[in-house]
Amino acid sequence: MKTKIAILVTGILFLGAVSISCNSTKKEKIENKTEVTKTVVTKAKDAKLKSSLVCFVNNKYMGIDQIPVDFEGKTYYGCCEDCVGKLKNIRETRYAKDPLTGAEVDKALAYIVIAPQGNNDVLYFESEENYKKYTK
Repeated sequence: MKTKIAILVTGILFLGAVSISCNSTKKEKIENKTEVTKTVVTKAKDAKLKSSLVCFVNNKYMGIDQIPVDFEGKTYYGCCEDCVGKLKNIRETRYAKDPLTGAEVDKALAYIVIAPQGNNDVLYFESEENYKKYTK
């Protein structure tokens, strides 16, 4: 009985530590990326973001390299192990809608930019041409 309780307590503590470490990493990334984001937004003609700097699950510009996830010959990116699992197992995390056309876009192939509303949110476009039409 005591062994079962000890195992249960250890498991709960481990899950709590993993959760805290993922959250603290995200907070650190958020604090460090604000200045970088301002630079990206001010360069309109260089609006395309490097895919590896975006968490495809949270749809956020993170400002530092994310964890690459290879799936069906394409590379997606997530900020933590939970995101990696979601990218491998949940199709919806790998696709978005083009804000101009409404067409489904594979995030691994998308033209990714910072969303105008800020918050380091990103938008996924089928092409640079669609992005330019959207911003006119």
